[in-house]
Amino acid sequence: MHDRLPVMIGIDGGATYSYGIAVDSNARVLAFAQSGSLSFLGSSMVEARRNLNQLVKALELKLPLQNEFASVVIGCAALFAEATETQKELLCKGILPVFRTRLVSDCLTAFHGATLGGPGVLVTGGTGSITVAQNEAGEFSQVGGWGHILGDAGGAYWIALESAKAAIAAVEGLGPQTSLIDLVCRWFEVKDLTDIVPVFYGSKFSKDKFAALAGFLAAEGGEDAVFQQICQRAGRELARQAQTALQLCGLKIRPAPLFLNGSVVTKNGLVRESLLKHLNQAYPVQLCQAQLPPVLGAAALAMGSRGLEVTPQFVKNLLESSQRLAQPAPKAT
Repeated sequence: MHDRLPVMIGIDGGATYSYGIAVDSNARVLAFAQSGSLSFLGSSMVEARRNLNQLVKALELKLPLQNEFASVVIGCAALFAEATETQKELLCKGILPVFRTRLVSDCLTAFHGATLGGPGVLVTGGTGSITVAQNEAGEFSQVGGWGHILGDAGGAYWIALESAKAAIAAVEGLGPQTSLIDLVCRWFEVKDLTDIVPVFYGSKFSKDKFAALAGFLAAEGGEDAVFQQICQRAGRELARQAQTALQLCGLKIRPAPLFLNGSVVTKNGLVRESLLKHLNQAYPVQLCQAQLPPVLGAAALAMGSRGLEVTPQFVKNLLESSQRLAQPAPKAT
């Protein structure tokens, strides 16, 4: 009888997309898969379970038959910190070995990937927004993460909503004229701005779909003065979160190591510049490169749960093997 191959699973369960990765005990990436959101608050537990099942099945198809999920860590956008046992069972039962699975906030897996447990501050600006900081003693503070209705200032949904409101204000004469009117109509595929109302409030329209408007506007309307002001405000809101998180945890390092995660802060230059400008005015920071992306941060936590020390060699193995996996297979000659 063949011994089973122990496999560690790391999953980055974002508000829009989810990514899963399987690694062996030498930190070599064996398989990678992608699925939809695991945010059971943003959609539903049924949809989150469907996406998780799809992700796990896709990983299993790429793994050797004789394998065992020895440790699983899921970073989930629906959580503030560690999940309750009830939440974990509702999401994972029948899909993953619950007793070998950790379900935590996706900001914690992203932070671990960025710093590998060291001090610093991670600003996440994706569909929503959340900031995590850790001091030299390993004490955490967290600001944001309240979702698109209660918070998420500076995130993609917030930018999309502020842009749509600016377009409406321009049409009604309550705000300055802006190309956002035409751009929002183009994105919704309507002729008049009033036609977005039944689409926006329709049962099939989701926050994830609407948040994608922010990326479209950044690509198509970056020269618009009104949109630029919205992006600058987004950066200022994210800077406020980061400043508060740093003050709450009492990080003494100056400048504080700053890590960025999420499409808004990594791809939208206006938001990033505004964030850095306003944060540095209040709390000196130094922008640093994350050591691992969030999904590999989850995998590193899964390795730690198995008692494996994530050494510099392991970090190198994770990065190099994941890059090789992402490369297309060479053509036959």
